[in-house]
Amino acid sequence: MAHPQSSKLSEGILQELSSTQYACSSLEPLSGGTANFIFKGTLTSPLPDGTSVVAVKHGESFIASMPDFQLPPSRCQAEEESLKALSGLPPIPGTYAVRAPKLYYFNAATNTQVQEYLPHALSLKDYALKHFSASSRDPSRKPVCAELGRSLGAWLRSFHEWAALPAQSGLRAAARANEGMARLKHLVNYPALGETVANFPSVLGDAKETFDEISKATADELQRPDLQLIHGDFWTGNALLPDRPLTEGETTPVFIVDWEMCQLGVRPLDLGQMVAELYELSLFKDIDEGKWLIEGFAAGYGYVDDEFAFRTALHAGTHLIAFGSRVPGWGSPEQVQQVVGVGKELVLRAWHKDRAWFEAGDLACLFGGQ
Repeated sequence: MAHPQSSKLSEGILQELSSTQYACSSLEPLSGGTANFIFKGTLTSPLPDGTSVVAVKHGESFIASMPDFQLPPSRCQAEEESLKALSGLPPIPGTYAVRAPKLYYFNAATNTQVQEYLPHALSLKDYALKHFSASSRDPSRKPVCAELGRSLGAWLRSFHEWAALPAQSGLRAAARANEGMARLKHLVNYPALGETVANFPSVLGDAKETFDEISKATADELQRPDLQLIHGDFWTGNALLPDRPLTEGETTPVFIVDWEMCQLGVRPLDLGQMVAELYELSLFKDIDEGKWLIEGFAAGYGYVDDEFAFRTALHAGTHLIAFGSRVPGWGSPEQVQQVVGVGKELVLRAWHKDRAWFEAGDLACLFGGQ
């Protein structure tokens, strides 16, 4: 659904781009954006490589979908720095060509950018809801789903390690300047644990004290001197792939988008958010592919150590509670309560480092199991 301001903004953006090689004959609002206004732009004249359609993003000092929620426009500069640097990240060989889109244009004065567009694409979340379902279980899809997950995990590990190299010191500095987004990420996750207790007292009531401990510990974590560059919003909504059946042996492009949350943090936050969103496919929709994707994702990233795995599981559980309980349309009130209970169990077991419990459950793969 187009934002009420999209039409007025598009006029200004069309005017801004009119004197550049990215002049567009039209801008069509795209769904999926939360913080920014996003359009599909049809170029007046194709680029030298034949490109005729681009993605156009525009940021304001507020969240596009919630105008009363203020958000620093500096996030747009962080995305620009990220996309410029990511053009030098070597690709991961495999069936799925995972990468960030190219950045063609950025105007710091207006926070308007032009990016590479992936035609006929869906987010991984929407793709799964459209192409997978409990009523059409197909075990033959497990290899291609596991390979997609593996590619996403391998790419993320590659990005994390590449981002820590001396050559990326400038990118890390840009992420450090984006600390407001790191604080926002913490705010919408960990303090939300305690705040959600009032909504599910029978499920979460006995965990309130532990949730408060976790909220404080994770806030202190933001001050660690060894924080690493992370995507900051790595979930199924920010991985785009073509709207066509997954096929073995066919190279499929996958774009990792929305780099405005790029920040210094702990790497398990990227993994935990993706794991939680994939797990919700199983918990809410009984979609087996969610678990297959998790298994591939964990294998692709590779086991680091138990501390890393527990931190990943802690964030996955936190995400189930903080977001799984609030996203409309995912399931019935009974399902939501059940998912909150699963999230609580993950959080408490991870906090108390109960490896044996994880080894016997759905997320054994985080600890190197199957």
